[in-house]
Amino acid sequence: MKLVYKYISKELIAPFFFGVAAFVGIFIGTDLLFELTDYYSTWGVSIITLIKLFFLSLPSIIVLTFPMATLLATIIAYSRLSGDSEITALRAGGVSVGKLVIPALVLGLIMSIFAVSLNEYIVPNSNYLYEKIIWEFQHGEKLPSTQYNLYLTPIDEKNNRPDYILYTHKFNGQTGIMTDVYLQDYDQGEPTVLIQAESAKWLDTGWKFFNGQIFYLKSGERIPALEFSEYNAVQIFNKPEEISKLNKSISDMSFSELKNYIELRESQGRETLEERVKLHQRLSIPLASFIFALFAAPLGIKPGRSSGSAVGLGLSIVVIFIYYIFMTVGDALGSQGSIQPWLGAWLQNIIFLIIGGILLYKVSQ
Repeated sequence: MKLVYKYISKELIAPFFFGVAAFVGIFIGTDLLFELTDYYSTWGVSIITLIKLFFLSLPSIIVLTFPMATLLATIIAYSRLSGDSEITALRAGGVSVGKLVIPALVLGLIMSIFAVSLNEYIVPNSNYLYEKIIWEFQHGEKLPSTQYNLYLTPIDEKNNRPDYILYTHKFNGQTGIMTDVYLQDYDQGEPTVLIQAESAKWLDTGWKFFNGQIFYLKSGERIPALEFSEYNAVQIFNKPEEISKLNKSISDMSFSELKNYIELRESQGRETLEERVKLHQRLSIPLASFIFALFAAPLGIKPGRSSGSAVGLGLSIVVIFIYYIFMTVGDALGSQGSIQPWLGAWLQNIIFLIIGGILLYKVSQ
């Protein structure tokens, strides 16, 4: 069986790299080149900068092509083996269909693990650098970490009411300084204290407010308590680095960062259905390589299947299009709360896994 696995694996490698090159070329030719051309004509971006943007965009594109290339490679390889009656000969020699598809499944699993690793360590950083360069030539300055009209409203889990409400007109994540700050504190779900300040700054001991007033709140009235030039609020709300995450693009986050971001938003009482779908998609989309290998192997093994690359490419595009439809539907349903976010992210994989299992069972009979 080692010789059989080695032989089939060799059949998979060439069409896999052909698939990566073909699909990367499609992404570049239909989207990226037009985008870079627009940057050059509209903003006068230098050739060196365009080259940097080109290479920074490749990791996210390559990750998307792994499942597609695995699908194409599996269809082409097994169609060629089937068309030349090699599958028939192997089955006559006692090799089951289940064993014949193992090389494709191993390829799919390896590509899935590799894609997850790229999504965690490479893609977020390259996306951030890409956006940083675009911001700089469009705005003439470095990408700021400033947020405007920021609200923080953590929820007290005991009574499901606000723990406090913080509003600041401007927050700089690099300096940890807020300007035009309002902080309303709650006790047992009822507002008790209101702090108004010109600014607030993060210190090692917590937040310090500057130049403001403190009001005690009772039903229907606001009683002035004192004016201050400095007031220590300790750690009654989040640290600057935690607040800064609320303004970071999801595409720039790793899996762990996105998970922490969701927890932070939920602590502010915000809805996170869409973010949870994106979190699960960080695993479900890369795992499509394994799902496609399971789905495509029976298609290639089926007797009478044409073995040409053009036919395999056409069939792959049809399958990918159907997969994308299910993924879009699952994304929409999960983001709207019609189904659980995890199900919205995994819907297309579940459907293709079931269909692939059925096809494999029928071919093995």
